[in-house]
Amino acid sequence: MEEDSRDFYENEEIDEAVRRFKRMMNSDQTDYFDVFEVEGIVDYFLDEGKISMANLAIDNGIKIHPSSIALQIKKAQLLLVDGKVEKSLDLIHLVEMVENSNSDIYLIKGSALIMMGMVDEAIVAYEQSVFHNYDEEDELLYNIGITLGQADEFKKAISFLERAYHANPRNEQVLYELAYYCDKEGLDEKSIHYYNKYLDIDPFNSSVWYNLGISLNRLGKHDKAIEAYDFSIALNDEFEQALFNKANAFSNNNQYEEAIKCYQDYIEIDKENDDAYCYLGECYLNLDRYNEALVYYQKAIRINKNNANAWYGSGLVMWIENQVDESQILIKKAIKLEDENPEFWLMYGKINHELSLYDLAETAFERATNLDPDNRESWIAYAEMQYERGMLQESITILKKAHDMIADDSSINYRLTAYLLENDDERSATDYFKIALKADFNGYDTLFDYYPKALQNESIKQLIKEYQSTKF
Repeated sequence: MEEDSRDFYENEEIDEAVRRFKRMMNSDQTDYFDVFEVEGIVDYFLDEGKISMANLAIDNGIKIHPSSIALQIKKAQLLLVDGKVEKSLDLIHLVEMVENSNSDIYLIKGSALIMMGMVDEAIVAYEQSVFHNYDEEDELLYNIGITLGQADEFKKAISFLERAYHANPRNEQVLYELAYYCDKEGLDEKSIHYYNKYLDIDPFNSSVWYNLGISLNRLGKHDKAIEAYDFSIALNDEFEQALFNKANAFSNNNQYEEAIKCYQDYIEIDKENDDAYCYLGECYLNLDRYNEALVYYQKAIRINKNNANAWYGSGLVMWIENQVDESQILIKKAIKLEDENPEFWLMYGKINHELSLYDLAETAFERATNLDPDNRESWIAYAEMQYERGMLQESITILKKAHDMIADDSSINYRLTAYLLENDDERSATDYFKIALKADFNGYDTLFDYYPKALQNESIKQLIKEYQSTKF
């Protein structure tokens, strides 16, 4: 209570000082303000975004108190806010020569150095600020962490924010920002940990529940993400983005009927969201309800003709319905809108393969494998096409490239074994077969699907026996 009363009276004093300063600015009279009042007036105008008035206040204050270190520091802070970084740093260097144990000096110095891209030097200054600090340590560490985060130095921001958390585990601001920057760094488990710590203190923050849902969803914990979104919506029934994300979580969890219901509820609120219609189409596609899927893809396109995923989804439906020519046109439209999407290029390759347009298919598969070299499906589809065309050596070359990219993939290595055996290269075939057996012994039967004659190959039979004995 005493602390609250003191704050009230201090605020009253500052409000009165601001009123006196404004009157002085509108008249030819001069007035006296002590250092505390000047600092308060400057902060007031900074909070209002009135930089020019803050400048007038600090310059007037320094005229009254030319030897005040506190006002010189405030002037340096104001120069920094005004984007005059070098002038701020010059002034701080002068102040530091007089007073070298003031935490605020090093805080401003660090922020100026950050703005100049001198991150390592800024960290040194910030550590000096912490060393000389006698106030609430968590607040100082929090401010440093936020400044570093705003400069996209997320790892360093997390380091200072974690120190702030250890200084005061119940500082909600620290917990929120710590969780946020962990999220930005892809540290989902840590992000979830700190969001939960926040909710232990304040379980009624809808935004925190929403952010928690995002992190859980990204980790594949879709059930828990849905629960988090439910809390967010319960606390704020106008939080439409939480409803949209809840629908996404249902879809990611293969609960397509539930996702459809959520998307439809969302569309009642936002009827012009083409992505919602597109995702609805995807849900119906996954339920093999192709006519309904196409209806929603087309609705998305009517709202936004540049929605590449809607064109792609429409093309996929046409392909499934064996309308391959129409599918090719639609997928080509999707690629025109988003030409670095490997999924689009893979589908375009498959379609052109079916249409016997081999040059177009080769170009598409090359593009797909270049854009996403870790996708086995693109490599295998490409190799299969060449094999069907009687181009065995080209198929082998493709799968060897695939092996170089994803060496332990059993599907690629079993297929490569088959092609090499067919090409009478038993020595190389057994090398790749060993790799495949080591990665997935139980999948060795697929070799015989690709190349039935392998059943009679003594080297292959011997290797199966050897690896089988290691499983027991």
